[in-house]
Amino acid sequence: MPLPSPTVKELIATLRRSTLPTVLVEGQDDMRIYRWVEERLGSRTANVLPTGGRNNLLRVYAERHKFAGLPVAFVADRDMWLFSGIQPDYDEVIWTEGYSVENDLYADAKRENLLENLLDTEEAQEHQKLLEAIVEWFAFEVEEHLAGRPDEVKIHCNQVVPLGHTQMDEDFRNRRGFRPPRAEIHRQIREKYQLQLRGKQLFQMLVRFLSASDRESKFSYPNLYEMAFKIPSSHPLMSRLLRKIEHAIENQESISRHATAVD
Repeated sequence: MPLPSPTVKELIATLRRSTLPTVLVEGQDDMRIYRWVEERLGSRTANVLPTGGRNNLLRVYAERHKFAGLPVAFVADRDMWLFSGIQPDYDEVIWTEGYSVENDLYADAKRENLLENLLDTEEAQEHQKLLEAIVEWFAFEVEEHLAGRPDEVKIHCNQVVPLGHTQMDEDFRNRRGFRPPRAEIHRQIREKYQLQLRGKQLFQMLVRFLSASDRESKFSYPNLYEMAFKIPSSHPLMSRLLRKIEHAIENQESISRHATAVD
C-alpha cells in the first residue's frame, strides 16, 4: 500500500528544517525517473522530494518565501497546460518539454527507436493500430479541456481499447460521450505523440504487448525505464531538465552567499 501523500503544511515544515538543496517533484511514481536526476546531481546537491501531485507542488511554490534560505528547484509536468498554456505566476517552475517527465524520457529513447524496436513485426503492426485509437480518444480529451469541460485522461489504455482489440470500446465511447476530434488537433498529437500523448499511456501500450503471457521474453515498466535511461547515447530532454535544476539551485546558492557577505 502506498504511503499517504504529505500535506502542504508538512512539506513546508520539512523544507524549513532542511539544509540540503532540494528538488521538488510531483508524485511518488515519478521517483523512478527522478532517481536518474538525483544520481547525476551527485554530492553537489540534492534531495529529490515528491509532493503528492502538481497541485501540492504549486501550492508549496506559492509559499516559497517561508523557506527562502533553502535552494529549491520546482519541477512539474505540463499535463494539459501543454495545449492550453502555462498559467501565470509560475516563472520559476521548471516544466517538462512534453506532457510529462515520462514523455521526455520516452522521446529521448524514441530518437533511437529503442523501446518500440522491442516489438516484433506483428506486435508493431498491432501497436500502431492501438496508437491510432488512443490518439483519437486523447485528442477528444484535449478538445474537452480547451473547451473548459472536464477531461478524463487518467485512464489505462486497456479501458479505452480492450485487450485483443484495436478499436475504441463502444461502451467506453458511449459512457464518455466521445465525439471525433478536429482533424487539426488529431494530426498534431499523432505527429508528436511521443511528447503530446500522455506518457503513462505510451508505456502502458508497450507493456501491453511486451508482457503478454504468450511472449517468450517479457518486459515490465521498470525494465523499459531502465533501458530508456541507460542505453541511448544521449538524453537531450532529460539533460535539459538536469541543467535547469542545476542552474536554479546554483543561482539560489549564489544569492544566499551574496546576502551573507553583505550582512
